[in-house]
Amino acid sequence: MSLKKQNHGGNWMKKDWLLLGIICMTALLMTGCDAVHVILSSEPGQAAELVGAGAYTAGQEVTVSAMPEPGWEFVGWTQGGQVVAETTEYTFIVQRKTKLTANLRPLEYAVSAFAQGQGNFLYSQEPARHGREYTITAVPERGYRFVCWTEKGEVVSTEAEYTFTAAGDRDLTAMFLPEDYKVDLEIDEGGQVVETWSLQPAAQVTLEAIPREGYEFFGWVDQQTQQEVAAQKVFSFICEGRRSLLARFRKELVSADGGSLTAVVGKQTTIGEYAPADLVELPSHLSVKKRRVRSQVADALEIMAQAAQADGVQLNVDSGYRSYSTQHDLFYRYAKRDGVLAAERYSARPGQSEHQLGTVVDFGGTNRDYSDAFADTSQGKWLLANAYKFGFALSYPKGCEGITGYKYEPWHYRFIGVDLALAWKESGLTLIEFLQMKNQAD
Repeated sequence: MSLKKQNHGGNWMKKDWLLLGIICMTALLMTGCDAVHVILSSEPGQAAELVGAGAYTAGQEVTVSAMPEPGWEFVGWTQGGQVVAETTEYTFIVQRKTKLTANLRPLEYAVSAFAQGQGNFLYSQEPARHGREYTITAVPERGYRFVCWTEKGEVVSTEAEYTFTAAGDRDLTAMFLPEDYKVDLEIDEGGQVVETWSLQPAAQVTLEAIPREGYEFFGWVDQQTQQEVAAQKVFSFICEGRRSLLARFRKELVSADGGSLTAVVGKQTTIGEYAPADLVELPSHLSVKKRRVRSQVADALEIMAQAAQADGVQLNVDSGYRSYSTQHDLFYRYAKRDGVLAAERYSARPGQSEHQLGTVVDFGGTNRDYSDAFADTSQGKWLLANAYKFGFALSYPKGCEGITGYKYEPWHYRFIGVDLALAWKESGLTLIEFLQMKNQAD
């Protein structure tokens, strides 16, 4: 067929355009008849990423591939139910429309279990299939108890019936201990404890204290002796029977400036190893033991002692400044004698004692020193009524242990300056509450 150009001023006529369109469409349809399609699917669906589906020319070499999704294993390519390849890549010459299926199966994992101590376990002998739950149960023998499941030295469960979702081979150990080998744990708010055991060469338990955010660990206490037996987070010992322990947590300590008269010093704060630079020794008429305090405190004591003497009362400072190390030795001596929990009710830990400020004194010189009865002495009565006028505040009043953290100490006064002491007295608050409020306002 030939197409001649009509001489109409160089323009095509409408019938010529129509004829040309028919010819072009015919050519395209003839070309499309040579295309063959490759259709891919997976069994089960979504178990693999398939590459290679599309339209090809008959006789063209085609390569398709299947990449299994996690947890799946490729088995083979099938066409019409017949296996055509057992590799993830399959190359063939396409002649006609071809439908291929990539066949996959879940990965299977081995589960091995061992017993440490006297006990057995129950579990399916079938392999664990990826993504499916698998349960194994520890069964202690008579006289023994189950402790935990471990894997590679790490505790994975403390439940005898352990169920997990299969995602790989497992090599588990069930630990069993004699029933009288046990640690009874009491755990303060603010953390948790991970308990692991080993029977080689003896029954050894390792406890790891893990504080929550905003908290810190500060010691293991033997509940029977009331003694602090370790301060580190990880505590290991040979177990020779039942033992009762307390794991202690507290809110992270806030640093306070020991040089400030308004420093908040309590069980939630620390002044570290602060030591004042202006300590002076008190004269014997103020302190028979010649205790040391900061210079401005010494001046205030002199004025207050003169006022007390005018009222017929003789004041005597029995204790003043204590260094961090002195407080450390003192606290742990009390803890050894009375137990750490009891000691904390009347003695501060190092870095948390007001005495370390150099602005605190314990009055004494009576036959009722360091007892509630000091409040009934002439010195105790006079101080309670007048000390604030000279800048001194009673730190630990009666009935306020829940606020201050310490028992009643009618002999313990802290210098904060006359103006602040007057404001404290008018507030009706404990000293620590007043100073907290003052620091927040500033």
